[in-house]
Amino acid sequence: MDLRKMAALKVMEILEDQGYQAYLVGGCVRDECLGRSPQDYDVTTNAVPEQVMAIFEKVIPTGLRHGTVTVIEHQVPIEVTTFRKEESYKNHRQPERVRFIGSLREDLARRDFTINAMAKDRHGNLIDYFSGQEDLRNGIIRTVGLPAERFQEDALRMLRAVRFANQFGFRLDAATMQGISSHKKLGVYLSVERVTAELEKMFKSEKVCLGLQLLFRTGLIFFLPPFCHWGLSETLKNQEINYKADKIPNLNARWAYLLELCAASEKDVSPRLDDLKLPKRAKQQIARCFLLARQLVAPPSCQSDEDWCRLLLRHGLETVIEARHLAGLIAEKLVVPSECQFSMWWHKMPVHHSGQLNINGHDLMQYCRRPKGAWIGKVLYNLFEQVALGKIPNDKVILLKEGCKLGALDKK
Repeated sequence: MDLRKMAALKVMEILEDQGYQAYLVGGCVRDECLGRSPQDYDVTTNAVPEQVMAIFEKVIPTGLRHGTVTVIEHQVPIEVTTFRKEESYKNHRQPERVRFIGSLREDLARRDFTINAMAKDRHGNLIDYFSGQEDLRNGIIRTVGLPAERFQEDALRMLRAVRFANQFGFRLDAATMQGISSHKKLGVYLSVERVTAELEKMFKSEKVCLGLQLLFRTGLIFFLPPFCHWGLSETLKNQEINYKADKIPNLNARWAYLLELCAASEKDVSPRLDDLKLPKRAKQQIARCFLLARQLVAPPSCQSDEDWCRLLLRHGLETVIEARHLAGLIAEKLVVPSECQFSMWWHKMPVHHSGQLNINGHDLMQYCRRPKGAWIGKVLYNLFEQVALGKIPNDKVILLKEGCKLGALDKK
């Protein structure tokens, strides 16, 4: 048995021994019903936080206001939350008041979707008041209660509905779909960080096409920060999402495809990535992918094999493959080498970066008797390119002689 589940069951056993109720709840129950391995196990109980903290030795008060503490059991952190009811939401996001209650059913009734509103006792018996298991079998995302109420309480639920539908390959039931379309303007209350985090989770799923379709066809994306500040045309709502997007294997190209769907120009890409508040390295990689894809969509007609190999050396195999995937989504016809061809060229190259040369800048300065300067970087890259393309061997003596010739030319 999974160590995390063992720890959660032990926490439940201890709570029950003290006279309290305790259940596994939420995503872990859903994932087990789907035959998936849960990422973590959460416990819900009628014990209030102070009672939980009195029972266990190692407890972190992670969210007392919301009834949540983290119990460390066998070095595994387990979130334990008191049955609760949430009232009077502010900014369509945060409950202003949380009231602890004694009813599991009432606690489950406040949750977002039926598939997340199931619980299990310590013996594996399923508690399912809202037909979550049936919706799992039928592949449906449905709110617990009226969609209008759920989305007015917490606007993030609309984006989560899209993400879950995409992640599991489910469909939104008609009322939930209509609820998102009717309440999409509440998306402006969400923070950029939460929007980006949800999209990141969606893009890490096996497929992405369904989620992108739902974002545009419900119109939700036009009201999510930062997209709502980009002046996107509502005509984008009916654009075709290329089903091949599911075959894009990595995160960077998926983000870049979203920028394409949002009609980003080459000058837009960097500020828009800043708006999304992605990590610096991710922004650089996505921008490279986006800009290179634009080049691949309309390459020069005279491009030779050597030109393609030089492009590989400038960008690296991973970025070129990412960009090729993206270019294939946005061009009706792509006139560039295949992924297999790029890979073959790359693996035939004896070196992939200048650090693999058998000389360095210090060697060049000594041999050429020239001071440090910008010429060194230029010469090393030129030598690296020649070695990679098989024009000269990676031999120190030959490289130094050739480097001095190139350095002399640079001096003129």
